[in-house]
Amino acid sequence: MKILFPVEVFYPSQAGGPANTVYWLAKGLKEKGFEPVIVASDKGISDSVVLNKWTESDAGRLIYIKTFYLHVPLKQTLTSILNLSKADVVHLSSVFYPTAFLTALAARLLGKKIAWSPRGELSEYSLNYSGGRKRPILWLIKKLIGDRPVFHSTSDEETAQIKNTFGPKARIFQIPNYIEVEPEVRTEAGRYFLYIGRFHPKKGIENLIRALKLSAKFADSGLVLKVAGKGKGDYEGWLRQLVNELGLSGKVEFVGQVEGVEKSELLAGAHFSFMPSHTENFGIVVLESLAQGTPVVASIHTPWQSLEDEKIGFWTDNSPEVLAGTIDKIIGMDPTDYAGYRERSRPYVLREFDIRNHIDEWLALYQALKS
Repeated sequence: MKILFPVEVFYPSQAGGPANTVYWLAKGLKEKGFEPVIVASDKGISDSVVLNKWTESDAGRLIYIKTFYLHVPLKQTLTSILNLSKADVVHLSSVFYPTAFLTALAARLLGKKIAWSPRGELSEYSLNYSGGRKRPILWLIKKLIGDRPVFHSTSDEETAQIKNTFGPKARIFQIPNYIEVEPEVRTEAGRYFLYIGRFHPKKGIENLIRALKLSAKFADSGLVLKVAGKGKGDYEGWLRQLVNELGLSGKVEFVGQVEGVEKSELLAGAHFSFMPSHTENFGIVVLESLAQGTPVVASIHTPWQSLEDEKIGFWTDNSPEVLAGTIDKIIGMDPTDYAGYRERSRPYVLREFDIRNHIDEWLALYQALKS
């Protein structure tokens, strides 16, 4: 079975969660005898990667298209549509990225099977962000594609969002984002908290920064917050200004984009990592952190109640006041209790989220498209 993936980002890009999740999925499918074909933009791709040329990779047949304007990815869209004729399934990883919905329209005309992963784009928060652009696209999808796709959700919340958008009869497979677990970096926890990810208003990073100021224990704890990643430049600039205004310039460090071994080492050395998002359909960074033995604080607007259930982190409101209380709780933890949180983290990921043990769930989704 040939599966076409028209995606905005793809590994080794780190410009969004799907860059890794689609890579891990395609790699797993290829190992099972499928034929993935990936058409990606060059967002987040370094100059060392060849553009506009097909290559064979461990994840399938792959091309990165030079894309000057991501809002108008003409060449990537044309390349995707030209590869539809030989595809058995087209698997989309965005609702609103132009290449995704335009390829979906073409796939509908050609009678191709469609699997669709909204990747959190149907949450109320995301729909209201640039809503004037998104509403016409949703209207077109509903009118011209209808009930053709099988949707993929990663959580109960996202399943509800899909039904709310496309109706209660929408066909949905709920499959978490499984990962290829990186080798463990063995190190002691360092004297820093960590946020790692994209800089975007939905990530709620400002709430975490304000929480540090409100914390009764952080100032004298010897801990700092390391903020890693990149994204919207105006948002990052505002965060830096906020740090200065709150008098935290010596307690918050912006360390830039980190990848590969450097990223694993940064995750492994953190005392706790934080995902204070206003909305998140999943959050791969939670698993990446846990896989390195680092417990996580995630907001209740993310699907990570299991952090509390498994005693590997905290699932809490993302208001600065509540986050400050959680920070104080962490700083005051008994060392033996804290060690238990670290010891339980990696085994949980290996048991529940290693893609090698769960690829058959994806095979069932693709098989369902035949009906």
